[in-house]
Amino acid sequence: MKEIIIIYCLLISSIYAKDYKISVGQLPLYSETKDKGILIDVLKAMDEEYKDGKFIIEVYPFGRSIDNVATGKADFHFPTIGKNIWGKENDIYEEVLFKQGLKRSSASLTKTHFALYTNSSKAKLNLKNIQDYKIETDIGHTIFFNKNMQGTTCLPCSVKKLSAGRIDGLVFASREIDFMIKEGGFTNIKRQDFKIFGSKFILPIGKKGEEIDKLLSSLILKMIKNGKLAKVAKPYTDYFQEQYNDPYLPTISDILK
Repeated sequence: MKEIIIIYCLLISSIYAKDYKISVGQLPLYSETKDKGILIDVLKAMDEEYKDGKFIIEVYPFGRSIDNVATGKADFHFPTIGKNIWGKENDIYEEVLFKQGLKRSSASLTKTHFALYTNSSKAKLNLKNIQDYKIETDIGHTIFFNKNMQGTTCLPCSVKKLSAGRIDGLVFASREIDFMIKEGGFTNIKRQDFKIFGSKFILPIGKKGEEIDKLLSSLILKMIKNGKLAKVAKPYTDYFQEQYNDPYLPTISDILK
């Protein structure tokens, strides 16, 4: 009888378990494979906090990863950026996503520091007149910046162009570009602050997306309060603490704004 009860409980548990497929955009350092990357470790920690099922993590090229959600092959995508650390987005990119049946999450799992990189032999760029310069960013991020900012499909190539003086600047997430500069051995590139974004999820529009949004917000909030987010994200936050004196994780004050 005891064995029957155990089997029955397991069957009931499996029936009501709700698993989610997370499609993660491939990024150096952060999400190289489904088992390797700083953000992969954070997503796995979030999975441990989720008690009603499991998160199934897969990594794809960035564009395909977002398309996986639009076509129903995945339940949500990570990461994308948003100007709000905690709250709904309302900008041009949200309109683009809406046309695909998508939206961004309310909560950010981390923050992201975008920096402006320039050639150290040249004067500091005037951000008020940024449209006057030849500046590149990842082609998928041009929508977030000045309309004159040029897109690139090869960030390491842009780093080389910047070092050679062929462009005036490069804007992107500082952790990745710092890594490329170090790997390439460049010594004539300098960095200045540009903008802080939240790292958000892309979800489907509708009831399913609303449910996932509430789930993610509750899990992230729980991880902030119990200290698990800070613990598992330490390799990420150590870098930002050293470079910018800020761990770049969402806080309770971000939620209450």
